[in-house]
Amino acid sequence: MSEIVKPEDLFALRSLAQPVSDGQRVYYLESHLDQQRNRNQSSIFSISLATGDDRRRWSPEGMTVSQLTLSPDHRYLAFTGQVGDHTQLFRVDLTGGAPVQLTKDDRDIDTPVWAADGHVLYFQTVVGEPEPTEFPQPQVVTRLWYQENGVGILPQGLTYQCLRYDCETGDQSVVLEQSSDFQVMAANAQGLVYGRKRLPNDDQDFSEGVYWHSFDGDSDRLLNAAIPQGTFDSALLSPDGTHVAMWGLDNHIMDVAQAHAWVVDLATGDLTDVTAPRDVEIGDKLTNDSQHGQSGQSVAWLDSATLLILENVAGRVSLIRQTVTGERVTPLLDGDRGITDFSVVDGHTIVFTETTMTSVSRLKALDLTTMTERELVNPNAQYEATHALVAGQPFTFQTADFPVSGWYFPPVTPRAQHPAILYIHGGPEVNYGYGFYHEFQYLVGQGYGVIAIDPRGSTGYGQAFSAAVIGHYGEGDFADLMAGTDAALKLDPTIDPQQLCVTGGSYGGFMTNWIETHTTRFAAAVTQRSISDWVSFYGTSDIGYFFTKWEMNLDMTDEAALWELSPLAHVKNASTPILILHGESDRRSPTTQGMAFYMGLKEAGVETQLVLFPESTHELSRSGLPNLRIERLKQINRWFKDHLPQEEF
Repeated sequence: MSEIVKPEDLFALRSLAQPVSDGQRVYYLESHLDQQRNRNQSSIFSISLATGDDRRRWSPEGMTVSQLTLSPDHRYLAFTGQVGDHTQLFRVDLTGGAPVQLTKDDRDIDTPVWAADGHVLYFQTVVGEPEPTEFPQPQVVTRLWYQENGVGILPQGLTYQCLRYDCETGDQSVVLEQSSDFQVMAANAQGLVYGRKRLPNDDQDFSEGVYWHSFDGDSDRLLNAAIPQGTFDSALLSPDGTHVAMWGLDNHIMDVAQAHAWVVDLATGDLTDVTAPRDVEIGDKLTNDSQHGQSGQSVAWLDSATLLILENVAGRVSLIRQTVTGERVTPLLDGDRGITDFSVVDGHTIVFTETTMTSVSRLKALDLTTMTERELVNPNAQYEATHALVAGQPFTFQTADFPVSGWYFPPVTPRAQHPAILYIHGGPEVNYGYGFYHEFQYLVGQGYGVIAIDPRGSTGYGQAFSAAVIGHYGEGDFADLMAGTDAALKLDPTIDPQQLCVTGGSYGGFMTNWIETHTTRFAAAVTQRSISDWVSFYGTSDIGYFFTKWEMNLDMTDEAALWELSPLAHVKNASTPILILHGESDRRSPTTQGMAFYMGLKEAGVETQLVLFPESTHELSRSGLPNLRIERLKQINRWFKDHLPQEEF
C-alpha cells in the first residue's frame, strides 16, 4: 500500500539542475534539504551520457554549491561553493585531480563565466563591504530603493568587479569595475557581455540593459538601445561571435509585458524580437515548491542560425527550436510537464531536467536526429513508486471576458463527502501547471481536494489575460476564483460545499484576505505573507513604491482609493476563522501587514491566530529554513482540521 505524503518528505526529495555535458558525461547539480544542518544542500555529480550510470561526485563532501559551468574545450569544470562565511571559486580538471580553490578572499565570489577560447575564466566580486564592528552602528538611508527582501538594508559605496583568471598561467586581473551592480553573462577574446540597471542612480527608472564591453578600450555599448526602457537579461554570444541572444521585455506595460527572445547583430546594432508576433511568454513562470538551483536560462544557441527557447504556455514549460529569422518554429520538448533547465551538448544532443505533477525532477537527454528521449537520472524514483501521488485534473470554464484554466487534485482516499481547499498562487504574474508541488500532495494525502486556478493576471495565457488584473485587484480575479471553485464542485460532486477552505501566499495572501472580507462561503482560511493594507505597503515594502503604481495604477497621493482596495478597510465584514502566517524578516510583504490584519480581525471579533516565523523572508515556503517550512505545512493542516467537522473529515 502506498504511503501518503508527509511534511517531512521534503527531506527525501531531490532536485536536479544546471546540466552540462562534454559529450561523454553529464555534470549536474543535485539539491536536497539537509535535516541535520537545517539548510539546502547542493552538490555536483556526473553520470555517463551514454548509459546514465557510473555516478561520481565532483564537489567536496558537505559543501553547498550554487553555480557550475563547463569550459568550452571540455577540460575544466568551474563552480562556486560555500567555504565558511563566504562563497569561493573552484576549478576541477576533468582529466583527473581534486577541485582546486582559486579564491580565498573574505568576500563572496559569483557568476563564473568561461570565455569562448576555453582557458580563461571570468568571475565577479564586491569590494568595500563594511568591516564587522564590536557594537551595532546606525545605518543612514539616502536612496528610494534602499532595502531588499532576503538582504535587508542595502549597503552603499561598494565597488563591483569582474576578474579574469587564466587557467594556463594562474594570473588574475580586474577587467571591469563599476560603482553599481552588474552581471557578466558571456565573453570571448574581444570583450564581455554584461547586464545592469541602465540608470543605476535613478530609483524611479527600472530599465535594465545588456552591454558590450570591448577589450580594445571603446566605450561600453548598450545592445538594446532600440528599446532602452526595456528589461533585458540572460545574454549569450552566438557560436560565431556575431550576434547576442537575450531574454527581455519591452515594458510597454510595466511588470506584465510578456518576456520574449531577442537577437542583436553586433556589427549593425539591429535588435530583433524573434518570438514576435506569437502571443507567448518566454521563460519559466511555473510556480512550485520543489525545484532548486536552476540556471534561469531561457534562451540558448543550438548553432549560429538556430535558437532554443523555453516557452511558458497554459501551465506547461516547453523547449522550442526556431531559426533566428523566425520562419521555422518547432516544438522539441512539450507535453504535460515543465522543462526546468537545459543545455546544448552538440548539434545532435540536448540534456535537460524536467518535472511533472507526479515526478519531482528527472535528468534526460534528447537526440535531435531521432527526436527520442532517454532518462538518465531519477533520484526520486523510489519515493515516487512508494507514495500516493495525485495528478491534477485539468478543467476550463468560461467567464464574460476569458476562458480560465484550473486543475483539481482529488484526495488520495475517495469519500462520499470531503473538504476542498482553494489554493491561490502568488505573483500574480506566475501560473500553476504541470510541475510537482509537494504541498498539494501533502494536502490530498490529508483528505482534502485541492483547487488550483490560474485567474486573470496569471502568465501563459496571452498578454491581454496577464494585463487584465492591472488596476482591478479584487474584481475579475475574485470572480474567476469563485467561478473556478464552482467549476470544481461540478467536476467532483463529492466535495462538500460546506467544507470549503481557502489559502494563498503573497498575491494569493492578498486574495485570501479579500475573500475573507467579501464572502462567507468558506469554512476556514489561512493567509500567508499577505498584503492587507496598500497604504502602508506603499512605504514599507521593498517594492511598494513601484509595484503599487504598476499593479494598482495608484500612488501615495491616492490614499483613499488605496485604502478602499485594502482588505483591512473591510475587516468588519469578516467572519470566517482565519490563520495568519508571516515571516519576521519579510520585506516584500512586511510583517506589519499580517500584524495589522490580525489586530483588525481581533477587534472585529473574528476567530484568528497570528503565527510568526523567525529568520524567515518572503521565501519561507520555497527556500526558508527546512524546519520552519515543515512547521508551516503543519500549521495549515491544523487550522483547517480544527475548523471542519471532525465526524465528516
